[in-house]
Amino acid sequence: MQLRTEKPNITAKNYLTVGPGEYPCGNNLYLIVTPSGGRRWAFRYQRNGVVKKMGLGSAKPAGLKLSEAKDKAIDALRLLAKGTDPREHRDDQKRREGSRLFGEFAEEWRQSYETGLKHRAARNKLKRIVQVITKPLHKLRLDEIETEHVVAVLRKVWHQREISRDTRQRLKKILDAAIALNLRPKHNPADWDSRLKPIMPKQLKRGTIRGSHKALDYQDLPVFMQKLAANPEQSARALEVTILSLARTIEVQNMRWPQLDLESGLWDLGNPDTKNERPKRTPLPKQTLIYLREAYDSRVSDEFVFAGRSLDKSISNMTMLKHLKEITGDKTLTVHGFRTTFRTWAQEETDFEEEIVEHCLHHITGDDAARRDAGIR
Repeated sequence: MQLRTEKPNITAKNYLTVGPGEYPCGNNLYLIVTPSGGRRWAFRYQRNGVVKKMGLGSAKPAGLKLSEAKDKAIDALRLLAKGTDPREHRDDQKRREGSRLFGEFAEEWRQSYETGLKHRAARNKLKRIVQVITKPLHKLRLDEIETEHVVAVLRKVWHQREISRDTRQRLKKILDAAIALNLRPKHNPADWDSRLKPIMPKQLKRGTIRGSHKALDYQDLPVFMQKLAANPEQSARALEVTILSLARTIEVQNMRWPQLDLESGLWDLGNPDTKNERPKRTPLPKQTLIYLREAYDSRVSDEFVFAGRSLDKSISNMTMLKHLKEITGDKTLTVHGFRTTFRTWAQEETDFEEEIVEHCLHHITGDDAARRDAGIR
């Protein structure tokens, strides 16, 4: 006759000494001791008709005590009562520890990045993008954000061309920073060419008119430049330099030889020579520099690059406008409008940030306060 052996009750005094077996400790908690000497705590439960087991930790001297294991088991029972799978909850917490939430990471990135922004308007715009426009991403972990999440954010502002572009660029920078810190996979769901461009609808064009200056469509510019290059007149070259350097008409009219460094290819304008009375240094395009070097060797004036009939005066702006109208046949276009042509092209065909584009045009960005600080009226 075989005697039935009862398993001892597990107490704080004997849980370290009992032999191999599985010992119930109440509240679905079990002490599991293996023949090889392994000793661990486990929580057993049933979820949707399936029996599951979740490890709670080691039951060896350096591991969890019986009282600590019981507390964990009670916490797991509370989660079950709320309809939450305790093992899935634990795994989710582990993933969170390995990554970070987008909201807190993006805010830290914003505070660091905005130190390089000079104007309050630019800082306010960045703050609105991070705190308001991308709010649907705030509670997502950085490692779980995918292209569909980015698309959902952009669709809400897609009708606002500049805001949607800036939002996309900022999102890409934030996620690039997360990738660099190993907080998410290497692919960036906000990358335009590989991720977003095949999905997002084409935006309506801004148009070619900005303010009172009618501009040539940038798609028509290559043909226009070919026709302009065929004209040998000095005023045609002045118009060509104006277009390629993004300069204001008056700046090219009054371009002087002493302002040019033909060796390094730089055009220096001092405060009095610019519209906003701020120094301006323009790197000259190769095509422009070739012409200016040739023109310097055959110059008729030691002062003006584009001298008028009277060598002590510059050419008239009307001569440049004449070529524009003759080539295009459109009498409403303006020479100043070529700056708008560049602005529209940069917005519609490139990913350059607004501050960079404005810098190329020698504009002062920011709100009224920032402009007053810069001395702009």
